[in-house]
Amino acid sequence: MADVNIEIEGDSPEAVALALLQMIVKQGEQDEEEDRNREWFLQTYAACLAVVRDAAVIDLDDEEDEEDDEEEDEEAPMPGEPARN
Repeated sequence: MADVNIEIEGDSPEAVALALLQMIVKQGEQDEEEDRNREWFLQTYAACLAVVRDAAVIDLDDEEDEEDDEEEDEEAPMPGEPARN
C-alpha cells in the first residue's frame, strides 16, 4: 500500500473520507476479491466518514453478532435483580 498516492482537496471530514475510500478502492484493485456495487461504495464511504469523525463504525454485514448480542441482553439480569443460573 506504500505505492498509493492520493491527493486530498480540502480539509473537511468528507474530503478526507473520500480520500480514504479512494485508498481502499486502489488497494482492492490489487485484491479483486470484493464485489463492489453501489451499496458497497456507500457503506464503505459511510464507514470512512465515521472513522474520520471519530465515531463508532457499524458493521452492516455482521447480523449474526447482533443476534448474539440480543440473546445476551435477554439473559442478563436487570440492575438490582439477582443473577440467574
